Amino acid sequence: MRGEAPDEQAIRRALEEGMAHHDAGRLGEAESIYRRVLAAAPHRPDALVLLGALAYGRGNLESAVAAYRQAAARAPGFLPAWINLANALEEQGRFDEALAAHRAALAIEDRPELRARFARCAAHAPGLPADPPFRGLVTRALAEAWIRPSELALTACRLLRADPLLAGAGDSAPAPATLAALSGHALLLALLENAQVCEPEVERFLSRARRVLLDRAGDAGSAATLPLAVALARQCFLGDYVFSASPEELGRAARLRDTVGARLAGGAEISSPVLAAVASYFPLGSVPSADRLAERAWPDPVMRLIAQHVHHPRIERELREAIPAWTPVAQEVSQRVRRQYEESPYPRWVRCAPGEALPFPAYLGRLFPDTVFDPPVPEGAIEVLVAGCGTGQEPVSLARDLADARICAIDLSRVSLAYAVRKTRELGLSIAYAQADIVELASVGRSFDVISSAGVLHHLADPEAGWRTLAGMLRPGGFMRIGLYSELGRRDLAPVRRLIAERGYAPTPEGIRACRREILDSGRFPRLAALRDLYGLNECRDLLFHVEEHRYDLPRVARMVEASGLQLVGLLVPPAVRRRFRARFPEAGSEVDLARWHAFEQEHPDTFSGMYLFWVRKPAT
Repeated sequence: MRGEAPDEQAIRRALEEGMAHHDAGRLGEAESIYRRVLAAAPHRPDALVLLGALAYGRGNLESAVAAYRQAAARAPGFLPAWINLANALEEQGRFDEALAAHRAALAIEDRPELRARFARCAAHAPGLPADPPFRGLVTRALAEAWIRPSELALTACRLLRADPLLAGAGDSAPAPATLAALSGHALLLALLENAQVCEPEVERFLSRARRVLLDRAGDAGSAATLPLAVALARQCFLGDYVFSASPEELGRAARLRDTVGARLAGGAEISSPVLAAVASYFPLGSVPSADRLAERAWPDPVMRLIAQHVHHPRIERELREAIPAWTPVAQEVSQRVRRQYEESPYPRWVRCAPGEALPFPAYLGRLFPDTVFDPPVPEGAIEVLVAGCGTGQEPVSLARDLADARICAIDLSRVSLAYAVRKTRELGLSIAYAQADIVELASVGRSFDVISSAGVLHHLADPEAGWRTLAGMLRPGGFMRIGLYSELGRRDLAPVRRLIAERGYAPTPEGIRACRREILDSGRFPRLAALRDLYGLNECRDLLFHVEEHRYDLPRVARMVEASGLQLVGLLVPPAVRRRFRARFPEAGSEVDLARWHAFEQEHPDTFSGMYLFWVRKPAT
């Protein structure tokens, strides 16, 4: 390559030589070769991408973005250019531009990992395209679970808020023609059937639509709105009937439910719109003689509704007593927490995102790509404990994400466990479930390579004792994933809990609905109204009315890690947060220094508004 036009073979050899230098850390030599290739062959997008990767590795994101853009411009069909461009833009927090790059990549090749990247970016982008193809992608992402549908719920709600069919209705009841049109609205139906609505204006519109569908359930034209009525009934079940309604409206719905029960018992005809209207106010399992519903012929959407409301809960009731018990649930706080989750299990998730079945070292490497583990993470089969699995989303996700993993999952609540068992069987996965109390787990005499307990320890009477118990079950060299509430991150809940005490709101369905109605209608708590957990009845109980909750700061977490002899691997934070942290604390080792993270949180108090989520490791010896 000394000035003459190089042939393809010479270019490949040069790029291979450059990549060898690159991998060995000889970045200057690699850059020199990449630039020589580009001087001789300016059209080469692969050389530009490699040059961009060099800049990215050095932390020069602007240069990386420029190189990737050049590559994409010179070869619009070159997939690595778009993938790398999207990742670099996300790293800078430029989600709107990254979203366009993800769409371009997905247009070149429609494969699972590109779908997931698009969906994750769409969940964070502040601006959303209004074009029908984009709405179609979000619809697919919800219906096919490119990521957890709940993570895309707000994105879908934002698109729906801007839709003329919803926005044009204002505060009035939607017209029958509008509801008929919405019965063919693919995005709305995908959202209603797969995730909880989590935006107040969309919820208000659907509450008004529910009332109109109730009023018109027996009309001749009600068949035109059946798809919407069924999807809305499924949505109401997922959210445990969190929508508010007047006593008069509830009375009419209750009378219609009684009529349906009487018709079932007498063998009389029941129309699908009437059944869907009842199901949008009450679980169909509460209808007298509900088991007879499956004996009748219904359209397929109504059969799926009956399965959700009647068949699946019956399976779960049958499963409860067959779940083994590893430990008793004897402590008073544990009994109260168990009772809460027996009464209010959540989430009622529908679909789980596909995983990649990676070996554990590769799985951990994706979470912490810059970490060198010493000793290395062992290869081969691992045993995993999910301590506090709820309705099973986490163990199911781990079963799909990890290759050669034997997973056990425990929880206090048999109701939650039964839901998890049913969903696990539906997906054809193998997970061992058991009822157990973390505070009693030491008596089981088992140990694990990986333990995950996210959002659980802070509901124990003594979270530190639970931490010590789990740490004692971790094998040498093993890893533990922990989630704990941040005192600063949950600061917005304090005034709401004072309001709850002043008003005397009870942790009952009626009390929770009244409380959240005041939160949403008053406008006094805008940050709380943006929380997804406010939009399900059981989630809202967990958020605002929990029987036991402890909150932490990072110095306290650091003391727990040190006292247990564990080593911090790192905190899980979005890429944009990690970039800001590195800019603030560029010194080597800062990312495993909880004192620096504490200082960062003081400067950015919303960093851990969900919870602290971090990994620790037990020394190998």
